[in-house]
Amino acid sequence: MTRGVTGFNGAALRVARLSAKCEEHAHPLTAACLARKVGTSKALILSYEHGRSSPSPQRLAQLAAAVGVPAASLMTRDTQLSDLRVASGLTVNDLAARLGIAVNTYRRIERDGVMPKRRPGVIWDLANVLRVDYTRLRVALQRIPAVQRRWLAAATVLKDVSKRAVTPGPFAPVEDTSFEAEALGVLFRARSAAVSQLMNIYLAELRQLASQLAQAQARLDFTTSTRWNHHYESDVGSFGREIEQAQDHGPELLEQYLVNPMAQQCWHTLTVLYLAGPGGLEPSLLDSATISALEKIFDSYLIERSLTSISLSTPGVLFFVDTLPYYRAIYPVQGAIRPDMQYYGWPTIASRSIPPRRRLRTAHVMGNDPHSYWNDIPRRYRY
Repeated sequence: MTRGVTGFNGAALRVARLSAKCEEHAHPLTAACLARKVGTSKALILSYEHGRSSPSPQRLAQLAAAVGVPAASLMTRDTQLSDLRVASGLTVNDLAARLGIAVNTYRRIERDGVMPKRRPGVIWDLANVLRVDYTRLRVALQRIPAVQRRWLAAATVLKDVSKRAVTPGPFAPVEDTSFEAEALGVLFRARSAAVSQLMNIYLAELRQLASQLAQAQARLDFTTSTRWNHHYESDVGSFGREIEQAQDHGPELLEQYLVNPMAQQCWHTLTVLYLAGPGGLEPSLLDSATISALEKIFDSYLIERSLTSISLSTPGVLFFVDTLPYYRAIYPVQGAIRPDMQYYGWPTIASRSIPPRRRLRTAHVMGNDPHSYWNDIPRRYRY
């Protein structure tokens, strides 16, 4: 492939072209028509589509406009943040100005994958400027070489301790002064006390999954009914896969809460709204800038406004309860907060034992966009 935009997806251009209409003729946009629109040759368009050439950022912007899609949609899924910026035709200075942050602050985002903690919601502003969805932007951030090196080093440290967590027998919690906590603290530039707390939550969940796997295996081994064999085999396979996925997610979890957590003022505002119950609070009692940042999260997923109050949405309650142990480990909390949502007047919400609910919880904990998992839960189980 000749030099051009890194990560260009020729197949995506072809799909977008065939889905667009030719303005001159009443038929799907042909390669020849597209070539005329952007001022090039049909041969070069076909070369782009077959992966033999990659367009320049300026030509990519022309192609995207001609077929009516964002430039980022013509990129492969394994692109990193710098590729998405170049595809949008923006320089580092341009993007920093659009976000209203210092150039060096943006360089740190692109180089190290670290969001500015004093600017809540910048990740959603970045997604809007680049015209990509939140999940796509998170993937691009994870592809940054510095982030990949951090995760690889973390996976090496976590390998033995996570293996011990799923091994039958007693398990000692990770101490603040342990090698693992101190090594990960240096790696993620965090306090070893916060690291050990997050690790122990993560390892406790691994052990719970291992316990459920052992119970399912015992039922399979001792059942006398062939009718239930398939069901138990499915449970064993499902829990085994969940354990493997959870072990793989360890570095991502630490990255989420130690490097790019929700801003402290945002989480404290969620805490206030959770404690207030379904009635919420008057807008005048809350910081408007923090509320605006919260409204960006998952596209107004967490909070709801009425004429007289601001409150958590039902998914927002789930988000808070699911992430409560993790944020309590990294941010100071005054007084006890009960994870039992009914204590504060919230309605009963689906059990964690429902598979879509477990996937929703994983999405919350990892900071991923949970909309698809929420939609998977049958409505009768949501409340």
